[in-house]
Amino acid sequence: MSDELGTEAGGAPEVKKLPVGKLILLILLPILLIVGAAAGLFLTGMIGGKKTAAPTATQEAPPPPKLSGGHYTSLSDFILTLRTENGEPRVVMVTISLQLSSQEQNAIVKAGDARLRDSINMLLSEQPLQNYSDPSQLNNLRSKLAEEIKRVLPNLNLLGVHLTRVRVQ
Repeated sequence: MSDELGTEAGGAPEVKKLPVGKLILLILLPILLIVGAAAGLFLTGMIGGKKTAAPTATQEAPPPPKLSGGHYTSLSDFILTLRTENGEPRVVMVTISLQLSSQEQNAIVKAGDARLRDSINMLLSEQPLQNYSDPSQLNNLRSKLAEEIKRVLPNLNLLGVHLTRVRVQ
């Protein structure tokens, strides 16, 4: 008669065991997935960080015009990490083209490339982030770059410095 009532031989009712595997799959894994996604978004600054209204600014100038008596050479991109007033990091990419008097002047640039890049990188890093989005400040930056290049390479016959790309992200 104990078989008909669903009790064991000892008289205690049977207790169904919940499989641990199903418990992990149905409850714990979705919770871990949600917590992991939220932590990833928080660490990348997409949620929970300070909000700024500064959109990504991109200013690309057309390539410098070809003038007679000038040769253009481009320095590879300068990539900087600058902080906003709120302390948030922003990436700035600057491409610089030099207008030289002749093709032979390019050898002078290549010979002093390491010193020139180091000097330009220091100058660009000292500038506040706002200088990269204001056109009047970009002209001021261009003149500072020309002075710095002439200081580092005094025998270079430099006709002009052009910021061909300034990108703030």
